[in-house]
Amino acid sequence: MSQYLPNLRRLDLSHSRKLEKIIDFGEFPNLEKLKLEGCIKLVELDPSIGLLSKLVYLNLNDCKNLASIPNNIFGLRSLEDLNMYGCSKVFKNLMHLKKPGISSKKKKNKKKHDIRESASHSSFPTPKTNTYLLPFSHSLYCLRNVDISFCRLNKVPDSIECLHWLEGLNLRRNNFVTLPCLRKLSKLEYLNLEHCRLLESLPQLPSPPTSGRDQRENNNTFIGLNDVFIGRNITGLVIFNCPKLADSERERCSSMTFSWMIQFIQANTQSYPTYFDKIQIVTPGSEIPSWINNQIMGDSIPIDFSPAMHDNTIGFVCSAVFSVAPVSTGWIKIMNIDLDIPVTVNRDLVTNKSSHIWIIYLPRGSYDKFENICCDVVGGEGLGMEVKSCGYRWVCKQDLQEFNITMMNHEKSLAPKCKIIGNS
Repeated sequence: MSQYLPNLRRLDLSHSRKLEKIIDFGEFPNLEKLKLEGCIKLVELDPSIGLLSKLVYLNLNDCKNLASIPNNIFGLRSLEDLNMYGCSKVFKNLMHLKKPGISSKKKKNKKKHDIRESASHSSFPTPKTNTYLLPFSHSLYCLRNVDISFCRLNKVPDSIECLHWLEGLNLRRNNFVTLPCLRKLSKLEYLNLEHCRLLESLPQLPSPPTSGRDQRENNNTFIGLNDVFIGRNITGLVIFNCPKLADSERERCSSMTFSWMIQFIQANTQSYPTYFDKIQIVTPGSEIPSWINNQIMGDSIPIDFSPAMHDNTIGFVCSAVFSVAPVSTGWIKIMNIDLDIPVTVNRDLVTNKSSHIWIIYLPRGSYDKFENICCDVVGGEGLGMEVKSCGYRWVCKQDLQEFNITMMNHEKSLAPKCKIIGNS
């Protein structure tokens, strides 16, 4: 028996293992947050979801048997966070869709009938090629975070460029070879491409945003930390375990990601405190960039904390080169604090030995609790993971005035401009 609930704002049905379908979303028209994570028997979303004009957050994480979604879900103009992690059946079925007939079920009222009829006739078109597509549109102008990882996507449509407010894009473990241009995504501050094993090239990245989350946080204070999508608790770029990238393309990836990181620091340290607590990047490579001027071979390095006391010190950069083998799982321990490398490593995903660079930037204030503690970088012992080298650098105000794209080429070195920086 249905019940009209106009005051319902949040609905959390996570891990409802017997839930197969929600019949009528029209019973709670003011819903802002819908969480269906882990509903493994959920097979479809009713077209009445198009009535949820105030829906901001939709989490379908690990709804692995979800086979269809109505097209009008991509017309939800208030939607900011969309998580479809592991919903590969949805995209697989797009290949076989034909125009369905209008539902023969009796409609409760004309409005619901119109919703269903519209959704039915505007369903996804059958792709002309062997690709799985996601129909982004200008209707989704509020969309801030998209997680479509582990969906076996063969292609990301060019229309992703229309998501001008997009801040986080998680594309882990998909099957595309190339990506469309991302230059218009001027708010993008997180991109995850780990385990994209067929990826051959990286598109040009947009300039880092000067600010991104302030407006979102003010508008959506009801979204708690536990609701942040996988990996969205960090800012940065992750390019990990992409074996199809040629050597020349790997060099380009490294240069591009280093440049993006420094530009992000430059753009977001004009006001203090900054809205992010750290920036991380992971990129293919075997050498720590030379501008990180304190380096050592091996898995540990002592840190001189005296520069942290100076007013013109604005941040701290720590880096490590690590290799992983097919049987590895791993973590890196810094300053006696466990910080996870933002990648997923297990024998099912990593099939070749590879070397990567990990860099983390902590703005002033984030490292106060680490004072007088040595830096110890270690890999998972006996797990096929090896930390080959590590290093650090204190960043001061003068450095930001000197940093430029050429500095990001890790075959060139940057002469220290700040007297407080530790010895090379």
